Amino acid sequence: MRLAAALVLSFSFSCAPPPAPAPDGLADNVKWWWSSSATASASELIDAAGKLSAAGQAGSRTTPYKGQGKRLESAELKVVGLESNDPSKARGLLVVNTYACSLDKLEQILISREQHTLYPDVYDTYERTYSADDARDAYLARRKPSLAWTVAMKVSLPVDDQYTASVKGSLTRVDAPRDSATKGPFLIARTHLPQAAAFRDPNSQSHFRQDYQIEVYWEESPGKIFHAYGMWRDIRVGGFGLTLEDNGMLAIVLDNLVKWDDQTVELCKRASIP
Repeated sequence: MRLAAALVLSFSFSCAPPPAPAPDGLADNVKWWWSSSATASASELIDAAGKLSAAGQAGSRTTPYKGQGKRLESAELKVVGLESNDPSKARGLLVVNTYACSLDKLEQILISREQHTLYPDVYDTYERTYSADDARDAYLARRKPSLAWTVAMKVSLPVDDQYTASVKGSLTRVDAPRDSATKGPFLIARTHLPQAAAFRDPNSQSHFRQDYQIEVYWEESPGKIFHAYGMWRDIRVGGFGLTLEDNGMLAIVLDNLVKWDDQTVELCKRASIP
């Protein structure tokens, strides 16, 4: 979850109609993962991963891709029950990267409650609560394909202000055959901001109103992770008056997302993850 990091300058079967097939283009494909992966079947997810692999140049990428994503539409927020929001105000970002780690070690990092210690200097406070007391154990034992949580956090901005936010997140592991594009299982991480963050300063010129994130990971070769990441965010850093409509701020956020992957590589070298 990168709600804070980029600022520091469930998958479940349902009776919903099946989603349209995933598109081939990178921006459209990542957008599909946000809006449609929660109701897609395993075969549809595997097909979508194959298209993502081709669009993201999996297996041949040597440098991170950093770019813009297509904006979401209100109907695409149905997956998190926020259709009343106006996502046209949230600019889209895309990152595609590869880095050294195993899928199992990465999974340990993603489900850790200790994100504030794993990624220091990001959060002022961070408390993750899983959806049930046994949810983590059930997920790790593969009795459940998904793990969901809520995070309460406080984060300081580089304008002498701080916000408090409640964030929803989930991780899903999808089994796929070894002869598929993902060479085996892959992970889907989803995060969103269900309501606008509250700022400590009642007269703050900052706002953080919307944030939607989707990430897909797999081990494209032993010890090498393929990572596709989409974010749609509506934020303003008061004082500076910067938003993601400013290309300079957009570039900073994209760089910070790649730096997060760099930190993850260092975590992957540890013998154990708290």
